Amino acid sequence: MSLVLTRIQNIRSSSNLDKYEYRPSRYGALDVFIQQSNDPAGILTEELKQKARTSIGNILETPVIDYDADITIGNTRTLTIADSENTSRMVQINFATYAFGFTIAPAMYMNNEIGIQKDFETKLMKYIYKFAQKLDQAALAKLAAEKTKVIKNPLLYANAEGTINAKWAERENIFGDLDPIMAANDFFGQLHIVGDAGVESIMRKLAQHGLYNDVNKQNEFGDKIVHLTNNMALGNKKYAQGYAINSGSLGFMTRFERDCLLGTVSGDGHEWGIATLPLLNIPCGTYFYDSVGDYHDIAGAATADMVRTRKEHYGFAVDVAFLTSYNSNSATLASPIIAFDISSENANYALPVQQVVAPPTV
Repeated sequence: MSLVLTRIQNIRSSSNLDKYEYRPSRYGALDVFIQQSNDPAGILTEELKQKARTSIGNILETPVIDYDADITIGNTRTLTIADSENTSRMVQINFATYAFGFTIAPAMYMNNEIGIQKDFETKLMKYIYKFAQKLDQAALAKLAAEKTKVIKNPLLYANAEGTINAKWAERENIFGDLDPIMAANDFFGQLHIVGDAGVESIMRKLAQHGLYNDVNKQNEFGDKIVHLTNNMALGNKKYAQGYAINSGSLGFMTRFERDCLLGTVSGDGHEWGIATLPLLNIPCGTYFYDSVGDYHDIAGAATADMVRTRKEHYGFAVDVAFLTSYNSNSATLASPIIAFDISSENANYALPVQQVVAPPTV
């Protein structure tokens, strides 16, 4: 090989060519649960949040009062007043555990173009993206399970199993009509919309009908808080779908293992703690320890000499609960969550036909 070829082969430089290998998505369902959890007029109290945080190993319950369907208003005065006792019960709050982890062998990076910090951050973020997807899917499942079965006045829309079905021709009206439909069920708060890409598409087109345009359609969605998600499976023959949720109706809580709360550090170097995860901005339990062993096969030929080396172990775990407002009888009482969709039948983006007017003859 010539000296020139020896000099120019395998020239390396850092780059961002892999910037799209791992990337965040949209987690609107998770976002609406977290956002409404911080609503001072919401369903969660600070006492419940604090007790949830330390509830591992115990059953967490909260008292509720059932709706009284037997209330009557009389038309005569009576000498005696009858009892009218409330019925109460305890509602159990259920948590699901989410856990992940990875390792770092510091000696690997002595002859590696990728530094230890970049490798750590990439490993952490790829798990956070997957964790966010899992949480968003769980949030969507909770919305689907708790959507209202009672819609007192669907206006002119079809109503199938508690879902408002809008035709393509009704797509510009549905977002404005969600308010009176919700109000007919006696929910009058600000609406949060969790929707897919089809919802975003329609809202962007409505935005084109601004204040100084042909028809002002901004009020169809301008007073709502929109949370977009990419984790909603598209229904058959549907262009857009989502949920409308009355403000202050949802809750998101976390709890941790006991040693994370105590900040335990063992004599052999095991450490527990609580850290806020990037992107999600939620607390998560952490667990760390290091080990020494034969890790020569961890990365093939690149680590063949590492027959006795140190490895760092990073673990993350948290219990999560998604909550909705209590409903003592979902068959007769409306829920503050309404599902909606918009049909893709007869949908098209065809521009209106321009009418050509012939010039007058002389």
